[in-house]
Amino acid sequence: MLCHQYRGYTIGVECKGSIWLITASPKTADLPILHCYCSKATAQSETDAIAEAKYRVDRVLAAPLSTS
Repeated sequence: MLCHQYRGYTIGVECKGSIWLITASPKTADLPILHCYCSKATAQSETDAIAEAKYRVDRVLAAPLSTS
């Protein structure tokens, strides 16, 4: 599995046949855990799969924090 660092997350990308498996795990406890931390991307390339993972990280970091 290839690993990339992005905004405090470790992004893992692995190709299984024609499907890219993506994981995004926070490196510190103060970062939110992604609701969908593993995704089967239909990306055409590793670059597309990484871009999808970065988009998911950006979305979770942009979401307002829950105070419940």
